[in-house]
Amino acid sequence: MSGGSRALAVGAAGMVLAAVVAGCASGGARPLAAPAVGRASPACSSTNLPAWSPDGTQIAFVGRRLGHGPLPQRAICIATADGKNAAPLPQTVCTRRCRLDLIDSPTQLFWVRPNLLLYGDDFRIFTIPVAGTPEPLGSQPGSYEQFSVDSAGDRVAAGFSNCPQCAGPVTVLSVPSGRLVGRIGGTTLDNITPSLSPDGTQVVFVRQPADDSGRTNGIWTASADGSHLRRLVPEGFTPLWSPAGDRIAYLAPSGALQLVAPQGGGSRTLVARSVGWLFGWSPDGKQIAFQGQGGWLDVVDVATGKVQKLLRLRFSPSVVWSPSSQELLVKTQPLRQNRCASLWRVPAGGGKPQLLRNC
Repeated sequence: MSGGSRALAVGAAGMVLAAVVAGCASGGARPLAAPAVGRASPACSSTNLPAWSPDGTQIAFVGRRLGHGPLPQRAICIATADGKNAAPLPQTVCTRRCRLDLIDSPTQLFWVRPNLLLYGDDFRIFTIPVAGTPEPLGSQPGSYEQFSVDSAGDRVAAGFSNCPQCAGPVTVLSVPSGRLVGRIGGTTLDNITPSLSPDGTQVVFVRQPADDSGRTNGIWTASADGSHLRRLVPEGFTPLWSPAGDRIAYLAPSGALQLVAPQGGGSRTLVARSVGWLFGWSPDGKQIAFQGQGGWLDVVDVATGKVQKLLRLRFSPSVVWSPSSQELLVKTQPLRQNRCASLWRVPAGGGKPQLLRNC
């Protein structure tokens, strides 16, 4: 996800190998120096969960060394925007079972500030400084499987685990302190897939019974402190706040991509059918990326409704917009349950995709 609200995740490593990163200037992170990665670099040989740096000059991803048992070397890696000179961040390389599920079960990764990434596993959210020590974000218990960040990277909204008998609230935390801002939605329903408004003051999310029924109690909005809870639409999934904060995109049960104002009212259908998943708004708010008919990565022009097919997706796709809104970074696996993945840079206008890292 990207745009006004972005999904995130970060982790801390239990076993550390030596890795050297160039110093950080006050305006942002300098690229990692290729000769300095040493023997830790194999941890970056495979790609998962890509993220773009705020200035668009570098990418980050969860890496792993293939062919070395169930828990091979893993790390959070940084490379140039063309996927070259990949090197692990200090204190994120893991060669045994890591603290909690850091690296072992990555769920989300986002680069929220020039020198700060957020990483999530099945249990916690972590802050990862580009040249510092990863730390858990706050001390709230529970399982965070989906979370969002505001446009400044000052707050995250973490949804509770989406599983039978796992009802719980959306939890809003300050970054990087981890201070609790609010819990939203109560404990009798699953409160999941939250999206923070760009200014971090409101959150939109799905409420549904904590069972396997697939039923939904609709999409709801609330203030970040938990007040002003109200239902926005009676049915829907995967709400995403626009970068301008004036619209919310969501999936209807019919598979349509729809837009609604945060204040409520009638919804506008943008794509009528066959939308499998929403990947996010472009940062300029003009397009939305989604998985369309036949498993393609599509983008739709919000003003005209025109759809552009970009790339045939395979299994476990992950898609993030570039800060310029001109490209997308796409991870896709050629085979189900395959440990390796290919990474692409895809022009949003429909040009030829560039293969950065081959599976």
